[in-house]
Amino acid sequence: MKKIFVNGVNICYESIGEGPPLIGLTGKDSNMDWWHPAIKETLSEKNRFVMLDHRGTGRSDAPTEAYSISDMAKDVIGLMNALDIEKAHILGQSMGGMIAQELAIEFPSRVGKLILCSTTCGVKRVPPSLRMLKWLMRKNVAFSPQDTLNMLYSKTYIQEHPAMIASFVARMRIAPSNPRSMEIHKQASKSFDSYRRLGRISAQTLIIHGEDDWVFRQKHARILNRHIPDSQLILFPHAGHGVFAQEHRKALGEIRRFIDTDD
Repeated sequence: MKKIFVNGVNICYESIGEGPPLIGLTGKDSNMDWWHPAIKETLSEKNRFVMLDHRGTGRSDAPTEAYSISDMAKDVIGLMNALDIEKAHILGQSMGGMIAQELAIEFPSRVGKLILCSTTCGVKRVPPSLRMLKWLMRKNVAFSPQDTLNMLYSKTYIQEHPAMIASFVARMRIAPSNPRSMEIHKQASKSFDSYRRLGRISAQTLIIHGEDDWVFRQKHARILNRHIPDSQLILFPHAGHGVFAQEHRKALGEIRRFIDTDD
């Protein structure tokens, strides 16, 4: 892992593999430690897979003043410039998918193919699920690893995959975000809305979503699919917000086919 100063902050990143660049963007409060090892291995087989800790996460700087999804997208552009990456495929999960949309809309010449996973063009575009409403009403705003697991996976999945869950919890604990950064990420995600700009996305786009996602209901994915020109939507049954890890073998197969297919 290395650090580089871009857009006014030190950003920690890692680059593995060789080939056409592919940049992976994680979700709110998370960092590159959260990547499933099998996902990292597969995505770096034919590509230079670049991961980063967003500002406020992991080993990157954590400014205390508010910042936006646009600011985090500019961090990615700054990192690309520093690494001499003119154009890259972009894979974004959850909040990372918001950053990915911002990149594709505002910096179209820098984006090859676009993969949006478990994300939205605006949290207010679809009424929240009952479970999300109950979640939002909680007084305790600090998330524990168990809280995160409950957002990503069903109780059944957690019980049936103890080794994977234990490994994930260990990675979550390596460099957790501080409460102030978590609040900034929350507000940045709530304020993001790309709905009226989706038609400007010219990159080939693959949308991956879990049918049982209660964080961003599947209607969010359908809106993206409907308004991003010529986009492709793949819904995974019985998967929730953590669909990319839960169904990583199938999802990675779809991503590999999408990336490797000539335009």
